[in-house]
Amino acid sequence: MPVFNVSMKIIKKNIPIMLIYIFVFVMVSMIVKGITGTDDSVSTFSDTLVPIAVLSEENTMITEGLIQALSDVATLVVIDDTRESIQDALFFRAVYMVVRIPEGYSDAVMNGNPIPLETTTIPGSTESVQVTLQMNQFMKLAEMYRIGTPDINEETLVNSVLEKLKNTTQVTVAKANPEAIQGDLMPFFFNYLAYSYMFIMLLGVSTIMLVFNRKEIKWRNACAPVTGLSKSLQFLLANAIFAFCTGLLLVILCLAFDARNIFKPNTLIFILNAVVFGISVLGLSFLVGNLVKGREAISAVANIITLSSCFLSGVFVPQAFLAESVLRVASFFPTYWYVKANTLIANLTHFDFASLSEVLGIFLIELGFAAAFLAVSLAVGKRSSQRA
Repeated sequence: MPVFNVSMKIIKKNIPIMLIYIFVFVMVSMIVKGITGTDDSVSTFSDTLVPIAVLSEENTMITEGLIQALSDVATLVVIDDTRESIQDALFFRAVYMVVRIPEGYSDAVMNGNPIPLETTTIPGSTESVQVTLQMNQFMKLAEMYRIGTPDINEETLVNSVLEKLKNTTQVTVAKANPEAIQGDLMPFFFNYLAYSYMFIMLLGVSTIMLVFNRKEIKWRNACAPVTGLSKSLQFLLANAIFAFCTGLLLVILCLAFDARNIFKPNTLIFILNAVVFGISVLGLSFLVGNLVKGREAISAVANIITLSSCFLSGVFVPQAFLAESVLRVASFFPTYWYVKANTLIANLTHFDFASLSEVLGIFLIELGFAAAFLAVSLAVGKRSSQRA
C-alpha cells in the first residue's frame, strides 16, 4: 500500500505543528475549567448576617423590639459611641452599617410621627440592603398596627410586629433532571473542539494532497503498477484514519475535562455530532487541498477559514450574543450547524424521535456540506488532471 504509507509518513512529519493546536485546546480548556469550577449544582439560598452596630439613645419596648428585629438579619457588634470609633469600624469593615435610634423615637412612633433613624453605611456597599429593608418593614408594620388599633400599647405593638416578621415563604428549588447535562463545561469543550479539529484536518489533508498533486508525483503515479481505484482507496483510508484519530483524541480530552457527564445520553449525541462534523471538515479539507498550490499558503488558508468560521459561528462567542446578520453569514459554514446542534443537545432531557428530530436534521445539513465540498473537490481535481 504505497499511497497509504506515504500519506501516513506525511502526517507523521506534520505532527509537531498539529500538536500545537492540541496544546492550545488543552490550555484553554484547563483555564475555563479552573475559572468555572466543577460545582454547578443549585444550592439553597440562605441569608448572610451582616455585622452592624446599633446606638440607641433610649431604652424602651419599641427600641428593644427594633433591635431584636435587626438581629434576625444582622450580627450586632458593640462599638463606642464616638466619631472615631464609628469611622474606624466602617473603614476596617468591622461593621457595614451604624444605626442610631434618637431620643424620643418611641413616643414619636406611638404618636404617629416617627422620627427617621440615622444610618451610616460604607459608600457603594450592598451588604446593608437587607438590614435597611428589615428596618423599614418594622416601622411600616408598627404604623399599620397603630392606625388599626389606636389604643394599642407598646408591648402589644412590638409583639405583634415581631410575630409578623417571623412569617417566611417556603421556597422549593426543583431538582435538575439527572439525565440532563450538568453545567456549561461539556457544551463549551465540544464547541471549542471545532477550532482545533478544523485546523488540524485542513493542515493535514491539504499537505498530503499538495504532495500528491505535484506534477512529477502525478506523472510517476500514473506510470506505477497501481490502479486508480486502489490509489484512491488508499488515500481515502489514510485520511479517514487521520480524521478518526484526531477526533478521538479531542473527544477523549473533552470527556476528561468533564468526566461527571460521560455517562449521560447527551454525551453520546455530542460525540455523534463531532463525528458528523469531522466528515464535513474532511470534505472541506479535500476542497482546500485541491485549490491551494503552495505549502506556505496552506497554513494561512487554514487559519483564515478556521478563525473566520469559529468567530462567526459561535465557537468563541455564544450564538445567543451574535447579531442575526452575523448568524446568517455563519450558516454557510458547517461550524455554525455543529455549534447549533451542540446547544440543542445540551438542553435535551428526552430522547425520543420528536425531541431529536431537529438535531438529526442538523446532522443531515452537515452531511450535505460534506457532500457539496466533496463534489466541488472532485470537479476541481478532475479539471486539474485534465490540464496536467
